[in-house]
Amino acid sequence: MTTCKECVALLLGACDGDYCAPERIALGESVERAAGEGGHDLAPFVKEHGRPMWHATCRRCGLTASYTLDPEPGTPAIFGPLLDTPCTGTT
Repeated sequence: MTTCKECVALLLGACDGDYCAPERIALGESVERAAGEGGHDLAPFVKEHGRPMWHATCRRCGLTASYTLDPEPGTPAIFGPLLDTPCTGTT
C-alpha cells in the first residue's frame, strides 16, 4: 500500500477535508451496500493517518472492511473480511 501522493490538496491542507469526496463517497457506499447485504452494522469510517485509506468495523461482530483511493495495481480498492462474511453478531 502506498502513502498519500502528496497532491496539491495535501500540500494546501485540504486532504483531511473532502477534496476526494466523489471517489471516497462512491467507495464507501459500495462497502456499506456489501455490509448491509451481509447483515452488518457499520460504525463510521475512520481515515488511516498518512494514507488514502478508510476503515470501518461492524458494531455486532467486529469484522472490518476498508477502501483506498490508491490501490496497488491488480488489487481491489475495497477489501476486508466483512465483505465476504455474513454477520454473526447480535445487536
